[in-house]
Amino acid sequence: MSTWIVALDLRPSSHGAVRFASWVSQSGGEPLELVGVHVIEREQLAPIFRLQSPDEVGRRAREALQRELDEAAIREFFTREVVALGPRAHEVLAHQAQGEHAEVIVVGRQVADDARATIRLGTNARRLLRALPTTVVVVPPDYAQIPFGAGPVLVATDLAEDAVAACRFAAQMGARLGREVIAVHVIPQLDPVLRAYVADGPWNELAEQEHARALAELRRWLDRHGLAQLESRVEQGAVIDTLGRLVQSTHAPLLVVGSRRLPTVERAFVGSTAAALAAELPLAVAVVPQERASADVGHR
Repeated sequence: MSTWIVALDLRPSSHGAVRFASWVSQSGGEPLELVGVHVIEREQLAPIFRLQSPDEVGRRAREALQRELDEAAIREFFTREVVALGPRAHEVLAHQAQGEHAEVIVVGRQVADDARATIRLGTNARRLLRALPTTVVVVPPDYAQIPFGAGPVLVATDLAEDAVAACRFAAQMGARLGREVIAVHVIPQLDPVLRAYVADGPWNELAEQEHARALAELRRWLDRHGLAQLESRVEQGAVIDTLGRLVQSTHAPLLVVGSRRLPTVERAFVGSTAAALAAELPLAVAVVPQERASADVGHR
């Protein structure tokens, strides 16, 4: 049996993560065990611990969590719920995933405080994506209400080694969900400055040649890694904007991307396309670390 960790808090923002995980668990295939984990961060409650024992705080937290799950009618989806005390929530979630031999950690995206935005990555989601202790799925809060897309599972690949694991995870998710899986390779658009020098006919022909070349490279890459069963698609444009349009036009319920485990300092300066996709796109985004290349989502 496979195990997924689902991060729980006392806000509705985690309900989308619960609903997505429960949908996957009920989709068929090998049974999937869902373990809900609510973390009490020790530093946040330091003033309270001067007046109330950690045991009492834990007892009240368990009662509050059970009320929240019962009121939202989502308690039935979990094999069990765990309330844990630790210094930082993302570290506790990673430790719990290791102890449970969990293949996936599912977290909800937070409702933004900024009135100009509607959603954002929470602190723990950002930290989990930096550390990537295992595959992390980030789910928008409105996934608790909207119907899941009826389209394919999409997996983005830049034809680098870190994308192999993502494609394998996507293939396994497609098999579990009964969905087609499409590997998407986004290439840059032709330099618009050159457009002034080229007539319409040659310009369009050049674009078609670039698309055909990239599609052939994608097919060879998939074949080389034993992923020939995946459908292939090449799009031109900026990665985030292009994938954003594609997930909406295909009605995909899940986008899978790969990510290297970079040092924290390097991530802070370089940034992460995977994190940006998880923060901005209106669907569940799974970020798969490179080391999962030889692992199975459905088997331990």
